Parts: sequence; structure tokens; C-alpha cells
Amino acid sequence: MGGTAYWTKQIRRADERSPKAGATRRIDRLRGLLNDAEPAVADRVWKEVVDILQRTTDSHSTRGSAYWTDEIKRADKRSPKEGATKRLDRLRGVLQRVDPVVANRAWRDVSDTLQQITVRHTR
Repeated sequence: MGGTAYWTKQIRRADERSPKAGATRRIDRLRGLLNDAEPAVADRVWKEVVDILQRTTDSHSTRGSAYWTDEIKRADKRSPKEGATKRLDRLRGVLQRVDPVVANRAWRDVSDTLQQITVRHTR
């Protein structure tokens, strides 16, 4: 359970800066938690993260990019964690091009879902 107060403070501070910073911090926290988890459990959790990131990207992206499609496919072959990281990078790029209010709402949704996943796997 060590580091819980640290992460709580880090996430709170990041949320105060921006929803994007909060979501990024939650991904960092999840990475740390899943380093100690069983590989099968970690893969399942990363697949959940991949799903939320992909759905959010799809709902805000007007068209696909061959570069990102290839990058994400290659990353998925390596591991679900790598796929989630690439999808986070893609989401950052997609949300830079939309209205800031819409982007902040999307980052809050991602952040809330990541928090639920984190809470579920810290018990």
C-alpha cells in the first residue's frame, strides 16, 4: 500500500492543472501498480485501458491515419501496455485539434474511467 498518499497528492495536483494532466498521472499510477501484478491480470487491465482510449479517440477523430494505425498495430503485437501507450499518444494528438471544452470533457471521462480501473485493482 506504500505510496498511496504520494499518488493521491500527485493526482490531485495534476487534476488542478488540467484534466489531461490528471489522466496522464492516473496512467502513470496504473503502470506502477501493474508492474507488481500477475502478467495475465496486467494484460487484462491494459486491454481495458486500450478500450477506453480507443473509444475516446474514435469519438473525436474525423479520419484515420495510416501512420497511427500501423504504429498501434505494432505496439499491440508487443504488448497491451505498449498499445495503451500508443493510443494515449494518439488521443493527445486528436484532442489538440478539437474545441478545448470538448477536449477537457473527453480527458475527464478518460480520467474517471482510469480512476475506476485503478481503484478496482488496488483492493
